[in-house]
Amino acid sequence: MKVKTASDAGQSMKGPSGATNTGETSVPRHRMPDHRKGERGAVMALSAVAMLSLLLATGLAVDISHFYTVKAEMQNAADTAALGAAARLNSTSGGIRSAVLEATKVLNKYDFNNNNVTVANLDLTYAVNLNGPYVDQTTAEGNATNIRFVKVTIPPKPFNITFASMVINKTQNLGATATAGISVGLTMNKFYSAYTFIESAAAPIQPGGVYTLTPKDWNNNSATSYRILSYQGGDMVATGSIHAYGYMDSGYTVARLTGTSPAGNLSAPSMCRYAQIGTNTRFGDYSVHPGSNNIDEPPDTIVDETITYAQYTAKQGSGSVERADGMPNRRIMTLPIALNTAYDTAGGSVTANDLGAFFIRKKVDASCQLVVEYIPNRVAVPVGTYSPGSPQMAGLSIPVLYK
Repeated sequence: MKVKTASDAGQSMKGPSGATNTGETSVPRHRMPDHRKGERGAVMALSAVAMLSLLLATGLAVDISHFYTVKAEMQNAADTAALGAAARLNSTSGGIRSAVLEATKVLNKYDFNNNNVTVANLDLTYAVNLNGPYVDQTTAEGNATNIRFVKVTIPPKPFNITFASMVINKTQNLGATATAGISVGLTMNKFYSAYTFIESAAAPIQPGGVYTLTPKDWNNNSATSYRILSYQGGDMVATGSIHAYGYMDSGYTVARLTGTSPAGNLSAPSMCRYAQIGTNTRFGDYSVHPGSNNIDEPPDTIVDETITYAQYTAKQGSGSVERADGMPNRRIMTLPIALNTAYDTAGGSVTANDLGAFFIRKKVDASCQLVVEYIPNRVAVPVGTYSPGSPQMAGLSIPVLYK
């Protein structure tokens, strides 16, 4: 039913204040219920909790990432120290001490490069077998001939976390362990020196012996002598190593040179001349090859010509450095050994019955004699492989990271 007002009769009505009233009934607006205000507050609270949770999750992810980064940095340091130490193991007490010197160098940093990873002498232990028992340095030196493995244990080092510190301690500690050792005898040795030593069945070149070898012409198979090798095809190798794969029972090409240079032209190519170039630079003597230098052909760190291999390794173990521009082990070379009966004098090639490691006692002088000591113990070389069933080189191995 509609309400009749004064406006319906064409009249206006005055209110108490004299204002004109249209005569329509005024309806008040609805107010928001109180329970809706509570819902709005709850949404704001939940949003704040969600944002806080998101921030905490992000912070936790950052801390976890930091944790794994530090762990990886510590493990890299342990691996590097163990491999470096294993590369110095050579069955001598000097090799044990050299392993310590190599492993205890400051090699890596951790915690975003803010802190050094340090390895102390006591962090290294040694063993004959991979599974131990592992012993300290003093005990290892007493059994150096049989030591093949080294374990590096880096004690826990501190690093800080940020967000997770509300739950656990702000400062955390992480350490690492790595074990490396020298491999079994190799079946392939890469980067062997550009020489071959010729022996006879009656007078073989044996580990532990000291030999004075003389150069012979390329088509002469005389024993107790040396030849310079070339790449297959005749490319000469004057100094350094041959970048090829060396195997036992494999053929090697002899450079087609005379044993010595003519009397009136001592700089003419010959076995002697190239031996002087390839050997004397290892002692820091570049007079025979003026084009060489200590950058391209660095000397050994120890150049004393009066010492034996045992004295050489002892000097290495004590940290002795006679040439600051030198490189360790430059006086050690690996090369094929061949019987004179396996020498093809017509074709100028030899078939090796072994590859061995030799210590160069002194420079090659005008006599052209090369004085070397056949290293009796296993020596780690930079590159090599082992293939089951293939002939092994008992004296050569490579450093291997085991665990």
